[in-house]
Amino acid sequence: MYRVARAGLLPNEVVWMNGYGVLRGSPDRWVREDGDTTPHLQIRLLDSTGQPWRIAVNVQSDTGAEVVYWLVDPLLGHPILGELPNLPTGFSSAPSSASALDYVRAPLFAWQEGTALPASGSASADDLQDLLGLYLQHCQDAGGEVYAFGERFDRNLNKPIDVDFGNTDGLHGVHDIHLNQGNTGPHSRDNGARHDGGLILAHPDRHIGLFLAFQTQRVPTDPAGAPTPASRSIADLIHGATPPTDTVYLERALLNPVGDDVGHEVVVIGNLANTIASFAGWQLIDKTHRCTMIGPEAIGPGGSLLVPLDGTGAQLGNNGGNLVLVDPGGRLVDAVSYTASDAVEDQYVRFHR
Repeated sequence: MYRVARAGLLPNEVVWMNGYGVLRGSPDRWVREDGDTTPHLQIRLLDSTGQPWRIAVNVQSDTGAEVVYWLVDPLLGHPILGELPNLPTGFSSAPSSASALDYVRAPLFAWQEGTALPASGSASADDLQDLLGLYLQHCQDAGGEVYAFGERFDRNLNKPIDVDFGNTDGLHGVHDIHLNQGNTGPHSRDNGARHDGGLILAHPDRHIGLFLAFQTQRVPTDPAGAPTPASRSIADLIHGATPPTDTVYLERALLNPVGDDVGHEVVVIGNLANTIASFAGWQLIDKTHRCTMIGPEAIGPGGSLLVPLDGTGAQLGNNGGNLVLVDPGGRLVDAVSYTASDAVEDQYVRFHR
């Protein structure tokens, strides 16, 4: 289970899918682009039928700025991992939020742990293309698979790389393999919740996550994926600036009570402050956007509040999910993800931080 930087969320959250989905296949080869104005690492993936696909991974922004990456090795405790084995080979449109990435609402990493790397360098292992190629090579050597989350190509751009890769119609491929919210300016039209890109490399013994974003993108985001007034650029976050820290947080939960879960699950909210925290107008929202009102209860200094879920609002699935805590203004105060292995019967489970 992971915690996320603070962000906005409302019950009518915008979910932007369009051509978004997941490409599953075996890594075959990859080609660098050095010297281009907007270089990509071009990855050739083969599905189980032998069909070649192209993954275009941005390694530099169109402003010339370095791309930020988060390497999570191993990637553990996230509900998306339970969805991967069920996906067919090739491309699958994401049918629900369960098979989509959202860096903000279903966290995968800590924002401040990102690293910016140049697209090209003078040494053999000093740039982002080198790093991606290294992990792709390890995955290939281990007989692993790649799950590429992104947007499917919607037109044939007649690129020479497609001819080289055998992608003859130019449509067998995905791009936008990066954060797809928090944009400003011309790219703000790309903003939306639950359609972030990324690479998950499935080895026989573990999963590795490679997640990317541009330094100019900002978090937290609102329900439409746009930066909130309190947002900060990713460049600021990775260089030491941190989002506001709330003293109220999701502490633990009874995910799997004995017998019928519905109406018997409990969420525990903690208060780190030395003052009383009031919850009038606060909400818990689950992965399917069901809501439970919390107030008007309050928590004393250093105390905890047990919130029973009556089955008509938010619910906690035994197969994993995510949960968010929202204040009366619609601001996401805290978010956690949990997996099926966390759903220990008749036991409160603490959300990992």
